[in-house]
Amino acid sequence: MSDGPSFEDLKKQYFFLDTNFNRLSAACQTDEQRDQLRREYVNARDNFWEARNRAFREDDPLVQSLNEELKDAQNKIEQLLSGEKNIAELLNVIAQAVGLASRLITLGSSV
Repeated sequence: MSDGPSFEDLKKQYFFLDTNFNRLSAACQTDEQRDQLRREYVNARDNFWEARNRAFREDDPLVQSLNEELKDAQNKIEQLLSGEKNIAELLNVIAQAVGLASRLITLGSSV
């Protein structure tokens, strides 16, 4: 099982979405938004489970950069959710964050 900053960031993202899924789903105004939320949730879950089998080179500048971007995106998600901002904007930030996590997964080597 992997550990380190990359795994922790991916874990935080998944568990945040898992914990707040019902709240986010209730904020969705259309079926398309709910479908987008489900897709991002599933991708975050898959990223988390895949990260358990990866070893990340935490000293790699690209990994470090992606981790910083992922942390920034996660902070923005939390701020937007606490402020009950526009759900479309929130879903876009979630999609960006999950995309960053997916890029981070591709950098992890299989163990």
